[in-house]
Amino acid sequence: MYAGPAGVLFVEYKYIPKLPKKNTTVIRHSLSSLQCAWLERMKHSTNVALIVGSNSTGVIIQDDFSRNMCKYNYIEENVTKGEIAQWIYNITFSGRANENHRQITASSN
Repeated sequence: MYAGPAGVLFVEYKYIPKLPKKNTTVIRHSLSSLQCAWLERMKHSTNVALIVGSNSTGVIIQDDFSRNMCKYNYIEENVTKGEIAQWIYNITFSGRANENHRQITASSN
């Protein structure tokens, strides 16, 4: 869970050690049916996401947590770890009292 002056965000992370060889192969992650149901229930009252990641990239899923994703979808939708971190920051801090701090942090990277 992440919390800041602009909001709260709960993220469930699932790591994929190796992407499948074929573009049409469904990526298997370990999100249980109970975890999926919890994310679905919580998204009505707070920001939630499932981030499926492999190596230095990931896909941010905010709506249909039970959807099947093949390697092709992953390649089309993935973003870098830095972009994931910026997305988390934007939800929890951006636009609030820490805006000047954000600019300092962003320029120091």
